[in-house]
Amino acid sequence: MKNGEMMVVGYARVSTDNQLENYSIDEQVERLKAYCAAKDWVLLQTYIDGGYSGGNLERPALQQMLGAIKAGQVDAVVVYKLDRLSRSQKDTLTLIEDELLARGTDFVSINENFDTSTPFGRAMIGILSVFAQLEKDQITERFTMGRIGRGKAGYFHGGGNAPTGYDYIDGNLVVNEYEAMQVREAYSAFLSGKSINTIQKMLSSQYTTKWTATKVRNVLKNSLYTGKVKFSGQEYPGAHVPIID
Repeated sequence: MKNGEMMVVGYARVSTDNQLENYSIDEQVERLKAYCAAKDWVLLQTYIDGGYSGGNLERPALQQMLGAIKAGQVDAVVVYKLDRLSRSQKDTLTLIEDELLARGTDFVSINENFDTSTPFGRAMIGILSVFAQLEKDQITERFTMGRIGRGKAGYFHGGGNAPTGYDYIDGNLVVNEYEAMQVREAYSAFLSGKSINTIQKMLSSQYTTKWTATKVRNVLKNSLYTGKVKFSGQEYPGAHVPIID
């Protein structure tokens, strides 16, 4: 606050598809100006992110605004609507509590009459926190159910970290013949009585694939090569082609 005046910044955002939203950047900016003028607040600057999703915090103008708040005294951030800051309750709460209030900067949303400088606005932070935790729990539940579903359907859930002998392409394990040949040799050598270290040295001397004793051991213990997938201790028939019988 300078000379008794509230020094504030505005923030406006639209998603990539403007037609899906009822308020353009220009409309948001005009409402921010009118609101601050009515309050006799000094609107230092309005930060604008055009074409950015509210589900992502890596927005240029948002990050510039947070940098300005860290660098100097900004009494409040004003937005037209709460979801302009973020569409995620969790991210909204984090931004307000950790980035704004922690630095003495209040948050005002015109549409919801949300103002953290008032008792009601501060109470709303608690309500927002409850919904943020609910959102987090729902995301975790959906993610876990999705992975269990993929496991039961026989799909590998290791992401881009494909096991030796396979490539991970479009969500599926595809046999990599060069590596699969080495996996078969490892099993054959082990069944003939060769030690882990001997197998490692043999494979390393014949192929360009990097082998360690730990890698050989993990390959020999992995039922994935017989056409199985595991998730949460349960084993399911895999959708991929097995490398060994």
